[in-house]
Amino acid sequence: MMEMLQMGKYGAYVWSSYGLALIVMGYVAFKPLLDKKAIFKELSMKYRRESQSNNRQEQA
Repeated sequence: MMEMLQMGKYGAYVWSSYGLALIVMGYVAFKPLLDKKAIFKELSMKYRRESQSNNRQEQA
């Protein structure tokens, strides 16, 4: 079992490559979700400002 995990003298390279690939794939999977949240927040603030501006113009 240990020999399989060590993979001869290349175990550190192989397992670090797998770990890095997993980290990158996780980032690629979750980054759009974080961006979506920020975009919705930005748009809601923009629409709130526009509606307040429109309300002021209608009252004037």
